Amino acid sequence: MGTPTCRLILTGDDFGLAPAVNAAIIQAHQQGLLTCASLMAGAPAWQAAVSLAQTCPELCLGVHLTLIQGQAVLPPRHIPHLVDRQGRFPHNPVAAGLHYYFSRRLQQQIAAELAAQIERLLAAGLRLWFLNGHLNIHLHPAIWPVVRHLARQYDIPAVRLARENLPVTLSLDPRRRVSKTLHALIFAWLSRQAAASLGPLRANDHVFGLLNDGAMDEKFLLGLLPRLAPGVTEIYCHPAVAAAGARPPWPARYRPEAELAALTSPAVAARLQSLGHELISFRDLTENKE
Repeated sequence: MGTPTCRLILTGDDFGLAPAVNAAIIQAHQQGLLTCASLMAGAPAWQAAVSLAQTCPELCLGVHLTLIQGQAVLPPRHIPHLVDRQGRFPHNPVAAGLHYYFSRRLQQQIAAELAAQIERLLAAGLRLWFLNGHLNIHLHPAIWPVVRHLARQYDIPAVRLARENLPVTLSLDPRRRVSKTLHALIFAWLSRQAAASLGPLRANDHVFGLLNDGAMDEKFLLGLLPRLAPGVTEIYCHPAVAAAGARPPWPARYRPEAELAALTSPAVAARLQSLGHELISFRDLTENKE
């Protein structure tokens, strides 16, 4: 048999954000289909995430670069125009995006902070295979050149491109049609710009998880798998276990327990196998360049 026409990467984002997220990502990897995890170097539970990842050598790790809705790694005095006095990034993504675009004096501070996030995880002994961004900030026009440079500098061979098939997603879940359409158009354009300057970096051909974020449940995945286009598709999720403590700071519409159930669903695994799709990671994508 030849190489399967559809290869699938399943990623858990926000690794390190909270104990409930860490537990879900490890469970989805050990008991389910998850092949990759995007680790937030400045998140409250990042050290626990590193310890857990070190017990799972097959889990492919990347950096979830953060410049919005999170805590910086560098002290505020080193990046005073990027964070507040407590070292927190802006919360509003639209305002932050405009600020990053028009304030060119931020370039050095952004580069220093993103490098510090990568270096923190490398210093913890992790092998990093890919980069992406919280809220896909890595594709921002003023930030993508920095990310591309850092990927080469630190020998990180792959990145996420956020190109999602809008008609497919709307056919499976028509809610939030206007918001999904706007996001699809914006990130299709940003991804085209980034793809034109990838150089030796590898990337996925398609993505799902951008438009139906927080609702990548079993029903959605079962409907999606037969609709995957040829090439490499990344599906990214935000799973979490049900926890008595504080809920991860996600939108109220997110259903992280349902996403975990989907990633560990025997029905999803059976559908994937019956369709002949190959489950891979970004490590496999970069090591096998055929």
